[in-house]
Amino acid sequence: MRILIIGGAGYVGSVLTRSLWELGHDVTVLDLLMFGKEPLRPLVSEPRFRLIEGDLRDEPTLADVVPGHDAVCLLAAIVGEPACNRDEQNAVQTNLEGALKVLEASRRAQVARFVFTSTCSNYGISDPAELATEESPLHPLSVYSRTKVEAEKAILAAAGDGFCPTVLRLSTAFGVSPRMRFDLLVSDFTLAAHRDRKIVIYGEQFWRPFVHVRDVADSVQMVLDAPREVVHGEVFNVGSNRANVQKRELGRMVQSEVAGSDLEFIPGGTDPRSYRVDFTKAAARLGFEPKWTIRRGIQELYGLLQENHWPNPGDKRYYN
Repeated sequence: MRILIIGGAGYVGSVLTRSLWELGHDVTVLDLLMFGKEPLRPLVSEPRFRLIEGDLRDEPTLADVVPGHDAVCLLAAIVGEPACNRDEQNAVQTNLEGALKVLEASRRAQVARFVFTSTCSNYGISDPAELATEESPLHPLSVYSRTKVEAEKAILAAAGDGFCPTVLRLSTAFGVSPRMRFDLLVSDFTLAAHRDRKIVIYGEQFWRPFVHVRDVADSVQMVLDAPREVVHGEVFNVGSNRANVQKRELGRMVQSEVAGSDLEFIPGGTDPRSYRVDFTKAAARLGFEPKWTIRRGIQELYGLLQENHWPNPGDKRYYN
């Protein structure tokens, strides 16, 4: 399959890119390379791989790059509330307007499969006694999730006889990536325990679902492999029911793996999101079951921190 990954040099994208390439697909990456091309450098000289530096908001670039592909995976975005809040206009132009331009270019080029990575943050605040399903009301609480919700609507509305879009609402990602991030909860807590010997947790009672970046890559592959009728115009939550945890539980998991670390709980916090999510649809329809537990991901990351794999994990390149 000829696959275009837009945003293939990012935290999730760089893992997905290598995964699809190793499976034998012809992979093209279009990326702005905000954090450089280092995550994809090992692939640059390989056959069946092409890296194009470019902006998804540029229509002539899309008109040149999109045609000829069997599938488009749209990952590129200004990701997370802090990054979007720093420049709301850029977030809207990229996450919503840019996504619509990619959508239109893909339809014009008669691309058969279209995979859009969205976020479980779209659920906002949900009843902790219930699991949010793909049919649950969406309550976006930030610029980031609002742009994702609006992009989802347009992409799903475009489903037709010749165009098969699928939306994946990802849990909060964790795990080691060629374009590493230390501003996500699992990596943030693990780094704090290793470096500072203390994890400071705001809003300890809030719930989050988690998923490893390699499991995300597997979910995209499963969508691309699935019969059209299984994924056409569908939304799938990506994660595991077992990986719905409160922030205090996550902190204690990290503490149990990093000897000598302490926990400090601070009431409140600036992020009110709290949601537990149901992932049985992806399991039933796609056969998707994550291979990575949160604890295994903590162990993987902590081991590399102990080996000084990242000499300066506080460097700004590891933060969105």
